[in-house]
Amino acid sequence: MRRFTPSRRTVLASAATGALTAAAVLAGAAPAAHAAGGPARAQSNRKPVIFVVGDSTSSAYQRSERPRAGWGQALPLLLGPQATVFDYAWSGASSKSYADAGLLGEVAEALQPGDYLLISFGHNDEKVEDPSRGTDPQTTFKEYLGRYLDAASAAGAKAVLVTPVERRRFSALGVAQDTHGAYPQAIKELAASRGVPLVDLTASSKELWQKLGPEGTTSHFLHATPGQYPQYPNGVTDNTHFQAQGALAVAQLVVAGLQAQPAAPPGWFREPGGTLDPLSAIYWPSERPVDKPLVLTVGNGGQFSTVQAAVDAAPANSTRRTEIRIAPGTYRELIRVPANKPRVSFIGRGQAPEDVVLVYNNASGTPKPDGTGTYGTGGSTSVRIDGPDFTAVNLTFSNDFDEAANPDMKNRQAVALFLAGDRAVLRNIRCLGNQDTLLVDSPARGVEARSYFTDSYVEGDVDFIFGRGTAVFSGCRIRSLDRGSSTNNGYVSAGSVNIGIKHGYLFTQCRFVSDAAAGSVHLGRPWHPSGDPEAIAQVLVRDSWLGAHISGTPWTDMSGFSWQEARFHEFNNNGPGSRATPDRPQLDPRLAEEFTAGAYLHGADAWAPQLAGSKADSTALSVGQPA
Repeated sequence: MRRFTPSRRTVLASAATGALTAAAVLAGAAPAAHAAGGPARAQSNRKPVIFVVGDSTSSAYQRSERPRAGWGQALPLLLGPQATVFDYAWSGASSKSYADAGLLGEVAEALQPGDYLLISFGHNDEKVEDPSRGTDPQTTFKEYLGRYLDAASAAGAKAVLVTPVERRRFSALGVAQDTHGAYPQAIKELAASRGVPLVDLTASSKELWQKLGPEGTTSHFLHATPGQYPQYPNGVTDNTHFQAQGALAVAQLVVAGLQAQPAAPPGWFREPGGTLDPLSAIYWPSERPVDKPLVLTVGNGGQFSTVQAAVDAAPANSTRRTEIRIAPGTYRELIRVPANKPRVSFIGRGQAPEDVVLVYNNASGTPKPDGTGTYGTGGSTSVRIDGPDFTAVNLTFSNDFDEAANPDMKNRQAVALFLAGDRAVLRNIRCLGNQDTLLVDSPARGVEARSYFTDSYVEGDVDFIFGRGTAVFSGCRIRSLDRGSSTNNGYVSAGSVNIGIKHGYLFTQCRFVSDAAAGSVHLGRPWHPSGDPEAIAQVLVRDSWLGAHISGTPWTDMSGFSWQEARFHEFNNNGPGSRATPDRPQLDPRLAEEFTAGAYLHGADAWAPQLAGSKADSTALSVGQPA
C-alpha cells in the first residue's frame, strides 16, 4: 500500500470526526463502533450532562496555559454526583462562527433528554469588523442564538442563556464599567420571548468586580508577574480572561443564577469546601475536546495497512493530537514513534485489548539483519515511543520471542514496549512478554519522563517492569509468570531512576497475581545500568493486593548493589503476600501524601492525568451509570 499523505481537505475532514467520542475514549470509555465520517452519538447510559458552549471566557484551557481557566472548566468543582460537565466552548468563537464551524451540530448530536445546554456568547459577536464572527445584536445575534435553543429543544435538553461576563475595566474613580453594549439586553429579550431560563452573568460579574475593586480583581483575572508561572515567563496582564480563582468565582455566579431560576434540579450543585485550592483542583487537559485530532485509520479497509505507516503520516511537531484508530487484528511489525511526533494516540477499535495486538519477536541477542551485531535490550522492543504526550487505549503490546526455542541464546531480554517520551497515558492496555517486558525510560540520565498506566495488565518474569522513568500503575493487574522454580520465579521491577528525582515507580490499588510457588517472586531489585552509582531505584507498592507468590523478603540485591541502599517501601497492602516481616520497609504514614499518584505525576507543569474522566474533568463525556 502506498504511503498516505493527507491533503488539507482530508485533514479538515478527519479533524471534524469524533471529537466527542475521542474525549470519552481517552477518559476511559469503551470505544464506540461508529463510522469515522461523522461525530458519534453520545452513550445512552450516561449521567445527565451540562454542556457549555461559548467563547474563551468559558472555555477549558490546556495544561500549557495554566493557570488560565474558563468558568466552564471550574464548574465541575461545584457539581454533585448527579451530573457531569462537558465544556465544549471554543476560544475566539462568536455565536455565528461556532455554529458555522459545525460545532453546534456536534453538540446537538451528543445532547440527550435530561441534559442542559448553557449558551454564553457575546464577546466576539461584538467584533462586527470581522464578518466571520460579528453579529448585530437585534438581528443576526438573536437568529444564531435561536439555533442553539432549537437544537436543545429537538434533543429534549434544557437550554439556558447566559449573558457574557464583564471584562475588568474600571473608570478613573474605580467604578466597574459596562463592556458589552447592547448584547446582554438582546439575550434578555430573546430569553423572555422564547420562555428560556436566563443567567444574567453580565450584571452579577460587574457587581463582583465592583466589590473587589481594581486591586482585588487582579487575583481573578490573568495577571502574573515575570517568573510567577513557568507558562508565562515574562508575566501577563489580561483583563478579559481568568486565572483559577477567577474562573471558580465566575462559575459560582453561574451556579447562583441557575439556582435562582430554578434552572437545574435541586441538589445538583454544592458549595466548595473552604480549603479548596482551585489551582490544584481544576483539571487542565493536554488537549481540549474542541481541538479536534487528525484521525488516521489502520486495518480493515482503513487508510493504512500497518501502524508504522500511519505513524509516518502523522505530522511532525504538531500542536494537535494525531489519533491512530486501529481495527481488530494482529499487527506483526516494528513500530517507532520518534521524538518529533508528539501527541500521538493508538486507539484499539476492538471490544477488548486482546482484539488489537502490536507484536514482534526480537530479543537482545537476536542478530541484526545487516550483520552489525545484535539488537541489545532496548533495540529488541516491539514498540518504542519517544514522542511526548503519547496515549494508548484498548490494545495489546507484545513481544512473543520464544525462549524455549532459543535455549543457547545468552541475552534473551525481549521488550514489548519502550517508553521514553514524557507524559504518556496508557489505559486498558496489556503488555506481554517474559524478561524485560516493559521498559519505562526517559530521554537521558537525570531527565524525568512520566507515564501513567490505569486499568491495565502487565506480565513477565524477570525485571519485567524496568528503567529510569517515573511511572504510576493505578488499578492494574501485575502478573508474574511461573518459571517452574520452587524458590525463585523472578522479579517484578528493576527501577533505576536518578537519585535527583524523588519519584520512580508507584503501584497503587493494583493486584499482584501469579501461579508461581508461594514466596518465590520478589517485588523488585535495584538496577544500576553500567554500574551507575546515581541510579537509585525508588519503588512504592501501596494500597494493593499481593498474592502468596510474593516473597516475605520482597526486595533483593542486584549485581552487587544492596536493595537496602535503594528507596523501596510498602504501605497499607493486603493479601497473603503482604505479611509483615523485618525486611519490608513501610512508608511513614506522615509521608503518605507525598507519594500519591498526583505527586508522582505532577512535575513542573502540574500534569494530572489521573483526573481525566474524574468529576473534575470538564473535557470528557462521562459514560458511567445514570444517577
